[in-house]
Amino acid sequence: MKKIVLTSIFGGSLLLAACGAPTTPTQAQVQHDARCAAGVLGGAALGGVVGNRFGGGTGKTLSTAAGAGLGMYAGQSVCN
Repeated sequence: MKKIVLTSIFGGSLLLAACGAPTTPTQAQVQHDARCAAGVLGGAALGGVVGNRFGGGTGKTLSTAAGAGLGMYAGQSVCN
C-alpha cells in the first residue's frame, strides 16, 4: 500500500510541475515534454507496482517488468 501511495504522490508532483500557462512556444514545448516524461515515468512506476502483485519468484519479476513496460507504453500513448 505504501508503494502505491508513494507512486501516486511522485507521479502527481511530476504532473503538477508541468502545469502553468506557457508564455512562449519554446516554454510550451518544454511543458509538453515534461508532461510526456511524467506520463512515461508515472506509468512505468504504477505498472511495476501493479505487476508486482502477481506471480511468485521469476514470474513475479517478469510480471513486474511487463507491468512497467505496459505502463510506459500507456503513458507515452496518452502524451501523443
